[in-house]
Amino acid sequence: MTVPESVSRKILPEAVVYYDDQYPVAAEELRRGLRSLSSLSVEQFGALDGQPPEPGDGRLTLVFTETVPERDGLTDQPAIWITTTADVVTAGIDRGATAVFNWEPADGWEMLEAKLHHRLDERSQSADGDRAVPEQALQRISDGVLALDDEFRITYLNNAMASVLRDVDGDVRGDPLWEHLSRDVAERLRPSLERAMDEGVTVTTEFQTAATERWYEVTAYPSAEGLSLYGREVTERKQRETEQARYEHLVKTVGDAVYILDPAGRFTFVNDALCEMTGYDREDLLGSSVHIIKDDETVTEAEDALRDLLRKQADNGGMPIAKLDVELLTSDDERIPATDRMTLRPLSEDGEFTGTVGTLRDISRQRRRQDILSGILESTQDMMAATTTDEVAQLVVDTIREVFEFDLAAVREHDAETDQLIPVATSDGLADVMGERPAYDPGEGAVGTAYTEQRLVVREDLEGMDDGYDRGGVEIGGFCPLGERRTLSFGSSDGEGFTDDELRLVELLAETAAAAFEMVTREEELRRYEAVVEAAEDKLFTLDADGTITLATDQFATAVGYDRETLPGHDIAEFVPEEIAAEIGDLDRPSDVETDLRSQDGDRLPSRIRTACFSSAYGDGVVGTVKDLSALRSAQQAASRNRQRFTELFETLSDPVADVAYGADGAVVSRANAAFAALCDETERYLTDRPLTDVRTALPEGVAEAMAPVTTPGASVEREVTTQTGTERKQYILKTVPYESADGERAFVVLTDVTDLAQRETHLQVLHRLLRHNLRNETTVIQGYAETLLQSDTDDQVDEFAQQIFEASSSLVDASDTARTIQRVLQMDGEEVASIPVTEASAQIRDEVLDGYPEADLATVTDGTVAFSHNLLVGVEELVDNAVEHSGEGTPDVGVELADGPEPDTVTIRVSDDGPGIPESEWDVVAGEQEITQLQHTQGLGLWLVRWVVDKHSGDLTLEERADGTTVAITLPR
Repeated sequence: MTVPESVSRKILPEAVVYYDDQYPVAAEELRRGLRSLSSLSVEQFGALDGQPPEPGDGRLTLVFTETVPERDGLTDQPAIWITTTADVVTAGIDRGATAVFNWEPADGWEMLEAKLHHRLDERSQSADGDRAVPEQALQRISDGVLALDDEFRITYLNNAMASVLRDVDGDVRGDPLWEHLSRDVAERLRPSLERAMDEGVTVTTEFQTAATERWYEVTAYPSAEGLSLYGREVTERKQRETEQARYEHLVKTVGDAVYILDPAGRFTFVNDALCEMTGYDREDLLGSSVHIIKDDETVTEAEDALRDLLRKQADNGGMPIAKLDVELLTSDDERIPATDRMTLRPLSEDGEFTGTVGTLRDISRQRRRQDILSGILESTQDMMAATTTDEVAQLVVDTIREVFEFDLAAVREHDAETDQLIPVATSDGLADVMGERPAYDPGEGAVGTAYTEQRLVVREDLEGMDDGYDRGGVEIGGFCPLGERRTLSFGSSDGEGFTDDELRLVELLAETAAAAFEMVTREEELRRYEAVVEAAEDKLFTLDADGTITLATDQFATAVGYDRETLPGHDIAEFVPEEIAAEIGDLDRPSDVETDLRSQDGDRLPSRIRTACFSSAYGDGVVGTVKDLSALRSAQQAASRNRQRFTELFETLSDPVADVAYGADGAVVSRANAAFAALCDETERYLTDRPLTDVRTALPEGVAEAMAPVTTPGASVEREVTTQTGTERKQYILKTVPYESADGERAFVVLTDVTDLAQRETHLQVLHRLLRHNLRNETTVIQGYAETLLQSDTDDQVDEFAQQIFEASSSLVDASDTARTIQRVLQMDGEEVASIPVTEASAQIRDEVLDGYPEADLATVTDGTVAFSHNLLVGVEELVDNAVEHSGEGTPDVGVELADGPEPDTVTIRVSDDGPGIPESEWDVVAGEQEITQLQHTQGLGLWLVRWVVDKHSGDLTLEERADGTTVAITLPR
């Protein structure tokens, strides 16, 4: 019979495993680890000192050893040595082992499998290139092998699989697999095989047959022809897993009392916890009957549970567990409530019962907790039925004494007139033990602390407190608030203290009592309120749990068009929309709604309805008030129209405006117009409800600094701000307008752009003073010389005076030209300024400025870019011309330099000469350090032209100190 290639390539190699005692893995652990490997089938497992394997059977030999084996036969067939010792590696190679490698448990079983897989691949490839398994090998292995086509028809099976399918003559080939499987096995296998076929993945399935209760493992490998199936029985492994689960269960419960009983019910093992719980020594328990700690009734109940366990295990397998609530008998005849969890020990080889294993957990704490909770529940029912607060206080005291079994208890209530905590209920006999209990001031002692801080206070040294109060031997006390007006004191004289459970349950009682006090107080107030409602002049009404009107004032009845006597019994939904009726009739929470109150005649009254819930012995309900909103609605509509107009004005303002609100989280920009958002380079929506601190980080530096006081409510600010916007320098007047709104304190921040106004004012002052001064002086000169010409007859004098007249008139022409240039510069647009390479700027200065000044030198000692325009050349030329004109004697020494500026993102253009320098008074006026007056101004427009050109480029103009001349520096952004 031809073996399908897909089958032959999936056969796991059979291995014989040998180990010596010195290898660092216990035998059983090594056995379990090797059987977990998916690439190996372990057929034989034994020690190196046993019998050698029979040679010639073709199986692989694995040797786990720390010493060089002395015995023969280990290399007569394929053998792989695994060790942690280098000498063994060398000896294995010398002895002719197929492969030798290092591996130790710390490397992990996955690493071992990977190394084995690598060696097996090398072995297979070195044989003859054909990795197919011969037919006789397939027939010899004990695992079942089966091949299916893509329609699940059998195409091949070995002898082991033929035995399983009861195929004695090979006539099952070609049959669908499902015809030869039982129904339950087919139901378990079909989904896995279909998945392997459809998805092309390897799928492993484990199942137990109902007839034999044996466990099997089937692995399906997809192939081009269909599927290859490999099946093996894994019953022993499943039993080991079940046994392991039992032990794991014991490990998890090791903190509890653990016992093991033999079939006769005698102890064969007990742990320390069981000895401590029962008071017996281990010697007393071992060999004794379980009756020593359980009475006859408990033992009978346990025997019934064991019979159930045996039935469950027989029916379902696994590890069933029984749980019983029992009372254990201690050595001193006390009874301890406990939970007994038991299960069966593994059955003997012949299936006989071998005993039980179990755990016992002391549930005394849980039992006491349950008893106290039951007592609190009963007390709660009584408190809710009480009609006075004194009754509730006494019930709290009785619960502390009878349920918690504490020695003493007292309830105090705050008296508003004396501002003291007065005892209103005490346990019986308290006065005999401790005397009359005192009243405490709020904050005095532990009682005052519990009252003022609203928390549980425990004191374990009451007798040692030196406060003058007799505590009658009570050493430990607890003090707990009962709502906001009362406290509970409780004490114990046994010295053992309170458990955490007891304290938590006292707090639970306190919460319940506080609710009862509130309910009784509310009922008393309700009775008073009913009397008030009947006499009230406002629109009031009450509803029951169904939303039916039970009481109303004359004013409410008139508003809805009914008589007061006939209105009760009507549903509130007759007068308000149904959804509003449901809201105001809600018994779980108060409501506050605005709606139209409809009258019987159909009239509508804009109203605000507020409700509050109440409880009474007669049932729960709602009390409501109605406020006429007619006038308010009119005012709101008017305010809405004004608000709309304001919003339109706010959003269309050309000046930046922001509205700042102040709350618990600090200052927040609630809204801003588009102009303000543009300062931040953001949108109005982004700035809405943003913290002011975040917005300031996005604003230009000058504006952010000026807005620092705005973080405080009520700050009034008005100051000038100069800042950079794009390539232009802007000047603003920042002003805040604080105001109050319904939401709290707020403020408007308004930035008025005064850039053009400030520049215009400066320009006008300069032109007014300078032109007026120049025209007046130069005209006087012309007039003087002209008069002299008229009176003189000397030709030489005529020439001289004519020359003076020419120079003066030329000065006027130059001033006029400079004024026109200034006007052109001041009208330039910021978009004319562009960032260009420094080398290009240097070339323009050389070609268009210095070409007419051969005595001037140019140096460029920086690179990168610089903000530049053609108008900047005018300013540079003005400085160069002034430097040449005012240079020292002889050949003018004038230099122009382009260098790095004082900041990394700036470039400085310096113009230097060896002249006497610019008078300090003239420079101070141009620099803005002195005002322009009749006596303080410059002699010409040149420096003003330079300053305004630099301003248009967002730069700075400075005068640098030099010992041998003058340097004017223009610093520009890159």
